[in-house]
Amino acid sequence: MRKFKDLSLNEKLMISFILILLIAVVLNWSNIYKGIKKGFDIHTEQPAK
Repeated sequence: MRKFKDLSLNEKLMISFILILLIAVVLNWSNIYKGIKKGFDIHTEQPAK
């Protein structure tokens, strides 16, 4: 595997962007989880009797 300093500018920017996105997801995980749960609740609710 190549070292970070040997990567091209585009590769460095892509890795940096991925790291920033991962940090954003971790910091907003509660909101993301609520949205996912709300989306799946529609499909997993019991039918009304």
